Amino acid sequence: MSGRPDDDLPLEDVLGMYAAGWFPMDDDESPDEPLPWYSPEERGVFDLDPEALAHTRRVVRRSLARPEAQEWRLVFDVAFAQTLAWCARPRADGDGVWLTPRMVRLYARLNAVGLCHTIELHDRDGELIAGCVAVTIRRAAFLESMFHRVPHAGNVMLYRTLELLHDRGALLCDIQMTTPHTERLGARDISRWQYLARLQEAVAD
Repeated sequence: MSGRPDDDLPLEDVLGMYAAGWFPMDDDESPDEPLPWYSPEERGVFDLDPEALAHTRRVVRRSLARPEAQEWRLVFDVAFAQTLAWCARPRADGDGVWLTPRMVRLYARLNAVGLCHTIELHDRDGELIAGCVAVTIRRAAFLESMFHRVPHAGNVMLYRTLELLHDRGALLCDIQMTTPHTERLGARDISRWQYLARLQEAVAD
């Protein structure tokens, strides 16, 4: 499904698409085409119950136990533009970029109304070392993209983020698609219908 090709797509429509189970993923080779939206047959999620969190904590326990990790701080929206810039970088030579300039502008618009945030990990000197972009609607969190710049920072940021979502009563943590790495950390695929049921509960008034 496609949205409008410009930056005037009403935020009510954007939120409606998220609430209906769709997510945007742009194509850097088609900047003049409508913004693409997807709703795949399977969706990647992190469960937020104590058992799931305990599994993730076991997997990343060495990262969490590192001395320097004790001084890393989890903060929000301190380096919003910088976090998006890091997330927009290709993961490897030859990779395309889905977090395009118009996606950055969309996230900035959502941030302005309190519905998109960067969750950031900073070292003791205040340097940004890991981060993710998250769209939030009521008790649903959509983790759109993540990055890390130093070893172990990604693991620490992810676990602390999941722990925070649990503590704040989130019912859904959507990561769109799993990878072998996120599966090792505890992510799993659920069917579209399972996802929609959990989503509707999370975004309900």
